[in-house]
Amino acid sequence: MDHRGRIPLRFALVAVGAALSLWLLRRALAPFFVAMVLAYLLGPLVNRLARRVGRPWSVVATLSGFVAVAAGLLVVLLPWLAGQAERLATSLPRWKAALEAKLLPWLQTHPVWRDRLAQALEGLDSGLLLRGLRATGGGVLGCFLDLLALILVPLILYYLLLEGPSLVATLRNLAPPRHRERLDRMAGAIHQRLGGYIRGQAAVAAVMAVLQGLAFAILGVPYAGLLGLVAGLSNIVPYSPYFTALPPALVLAYLDGGRGGHLMAIALAFIAVQKAEAFYFTPVWVGRASRLHPLEVLLALTAFGFWFGILGLVFAVPLAVVLKVLLEEVLADYKAHPWFGDGA
Repeated sequence: MDHRGRIPLRFALVAVGAALSLWLLRRALAPFFVAMVLAYLLGPLVNRLARRVGRPWSVVATLSGFVAVAAGLLVVLLPWLAGQAERLATSLPRWKAALEAKLLPWLQTHPVWRDRLAQALEGLDSGLLLRGLRATGGGVLGCFLDLLALILVPLILYYLLLEGPSLVATLRNLAPPRHRERLDRMAGAIHQRLGGYIRGQAAVAAVMAVLQGLAFAILGVPYAGLLGLVAGLSNIVPYSPYFTALPPALVLAYLDGGRGGHLMAIALAFIAVQKAEAFYFTPVWVGRASRLHPLEVLLALTAFGFWFGILGLVFAVPLAVVLKVLLEEVLADYKAHPWFGDGA
């Protein structure tokens, strides 16, 4: 009997143990995941420069340029974000007064809701909000800066860019020779689609932040730049800007004196930008690379979000790309099986 098609039990147990270890150590492996994403973003530039100056120098040049650009963005964005947070906190009493003035007539006829709102407003403290924003921003910023400051992330990124091809070749040699052709095909498809998705998604997020910020600014929405940045960053999770950016924009515009027509214009402009993203930017820059149907994206968001929470939403599409490549191989085997053929 030919047992080549069966994986020995001890090898299968080792594979299951390795997968379980990756899951249990997912927090500790966060620098590796960050480095992998950055490697997908910077890899094409490294490959182009390597043809002229060699791979080591191309990696050094690319990393130096990336660090310079990232530092420049931090120098520009951090003071602006801090100013926006302080401005938001100091303007809280004005927003509180505007909210009370606009809702008071309606609350007079709904005493139950009036009492609930009064209790909520009494708990609002601008100083507390400012301290919370500073603590939150400082915590997030501290984690981000610590992550950048760690030698581990740039070191991993450096070795991934420098020795990525040899690392892939080493892993390939661990596969049985009779399966290497198929594994090469699958790995190539996953690599191409994931790289296209990550680079395309980064470009879409940047464009959406600019377009939504401009649209809000033209329509006079308070904190237009900050809301545009929120819309762009949250666009990493498909369809989330409708919940993270549009409601705050409508509320702030309403408290700032906006009426029905103005609020309708804000909503329509927001939806128009989102439709441009849905019908052009994502299909052209992301969809063609990932080859995922919108229904497949929705299914991935629902499933992985239910299983893994926020992290599941962030990694839903990349995981769906990997699963779709594997499913395509399974379907190819199914169709090639004699049971599927006419002669079954």
